[in-house]
Amino acid sequence: MADSESRAPEGGEAPTTPSLRTVRLNLGLTSREVAESVGVTTACLLRWERRQRTPDPVLAAALADALRLEPERVEAFFAEGPEHPLVDDTVPGHGLRALRRDLGLPARRIADALRVTVGTVYNWERGGSRLPVRLLAPLAECLGTGPDGLARTLRESPRGARTVVRLSGELARLRDLAGYSQVKVANLLGVSRTTLRGWERGDAVPPWHAIRLMASLYEVPVAAVATAARAGKPAFLSPEAWLPGDLPEVLRVLRQWNGLTQAQVAQRCTTSTDSVRGWERGRQQPGLYPRRRLESLYRLAADSLLRAYAEPPPAGTRAVQDAS
Repeated sequence: MADSESRAPEGGEAPTTPSLRTVRLNLGLTSREVAESVGVTTACLLRWERRQRTPDPVLAAALADALRLEPERVEAFFAEGPEHPLVDDTVPGHGLRALRRDLGLPARRIADALRVTVGTVYNWERGGSRLPVRLLAPLAECLGTGPDGLARTLRESPRGARTVVRLSGELARLRDLAGYSQVKVANLLGVSRTTLRGWERGDAVPPWHAIRLMASLYEVPVAAVATAARAGKPAFLSPEAWLPGDLPEVLRVLRQWNGLTQAQVAQRCTTSTDSVRGWERGRQQPGLYPRRRLESLYRLAADSLLRAYAEPPPAGTRAVQDAS
């Protein structure tokens, strides 16, 4: 009888590794004391004890030290599988610090967007707790990227490594190359950061005045910004769309589309910069010879600019005297 009682039941399981909770209680330690020793939250430690989460190697070693265990025993405990299987609804947050600093965002801005405390943000960043998946969408919106890409970046970010996030789209790349932050450009354009982020993600097409200003800021032709923003070409590039009186806007769009300054146009048309400025402001119209040079410069058909004159001059005469 004694032998039968001492034998393990047929098909019985081998003894398992003592639970972390049992080890902690045997040492007379509270969950808070162990959590503080490891550098995580109490909630995080309790999830480890239930095997709902698995610490990374650095934290696993710290946990073993706090519980006076060999690291192998801690590894064996988690290797036995979860006691309470759950869908992984968190991601590591230690890569968040580099992300927001690259974008010039203070922790307070992140906290307000996610409706959490600043201390919570700092806790994610130092690895004290993990970022809930349910907060990925508002966090991605705040950072100007997508939730899936953000989750992948955070999961792949090694502890302590500097992470750089590139916003989606060619328009964002032009801004990055020019050395401007999203906040700075939004302020210069007089729009919200959300609006600019929408343009860079392709959610909306910026108006032409914003495209021209971005081209000036980024020191690239308007065509480059328009292509990046998927804005197509402005109607003023097509002579068929010109109406009488459109000349100032036509000349301005043609010059900016070709990435030229007023001084460069003046030099190529052998006139003054003041004259070019006057044409674009509607104070005067180019005479015969400057008009022909403009048509040649912009590869337009002969006399095509006449369609946009407020008062087309008689054939073969000068429109309005200028400094040419």
